Amino acid sequence: MDENRRVATINGAECKLCEHHLCSFLPDRHKACSHSFRQLLRGDRLSVDDGSCLRFWVVLSGTAALCTTLADGRRQIVELETPGDFTCGLSAIDGAQGWIEALCDCMICEVDLSQVAGILRNDPQFALDMFRRVHNRLEKSAAHIVALGRLDSMERICFFLSEMARRTGRLNGRQARVNLPMTREDIADYLGLNSETVSRILGRIKKAGLTVFISPTDYVVPDLEALERRFPITPTYANKEAV
Repeated sequence: MDENRRVATINGAECKLCEHHLCSFLPDRHKACSHSFRQLLRGDRLSVDDGSCLRFWVVLSGTAALCTTLADGRRQIVELETPGDFTCGLSAIDGAQGWIEALCDCMICEVDLSQVAGILRNDPQFALDMFRRVHNRLEKSAAHIVALGRLDSMERICFFLSEMARRTGRLNGRQARVNLPMTREDIADYLGLNSETVSRILGRIKKAGLTVFISPTDYVVPDLEALERRFPITPTYANKEAV
């Protein structure tokens, strides 16, 4: 598809989907040129290697992965971005490429605050909001680091399935139904495993009755508390209200 058909610059006042309201910090004269939608199809990539901490990408719909690739081609999914999540260019590491990859069709809002001179120094509300958002991301990153460094393969995958259920699932009491647009390779790159291990452990989890896979990308957790007893970390993500 023509890239120009997927990028549409809009008036900031028309965007009612973003819970972060980053464009509210833009003066009116900057809104038209600093705020745009990007429609990404599954597999599309959006580079975040601009080195700016004031250019943000907010996921409005779909699921995306913040990825980095080492010089030898190995990929690591650093974070999963679900509706409401945001990232900036400083997420990439030196000596590696960084990008946002759409795991399914996604709508992403790009907000460029780099043209607003002195916003970090002169707007206390912006600095406070950034602190809160960065703090929340650091909490998630810390939990992910602990999972990669200290949990075994079974615990990592149980933690991952619980995380996605809490973040994107439809909760009904202790049960959750989840759409997970990730291949076994994607899950492996997120959890520091190989795809064969992921497939084997998912089979064990299914056999234990902790999950029921309706399709390769949809699963049900009959009892979230039973699943979460399989790993020794208290979930840091906020619980959703039951529907």
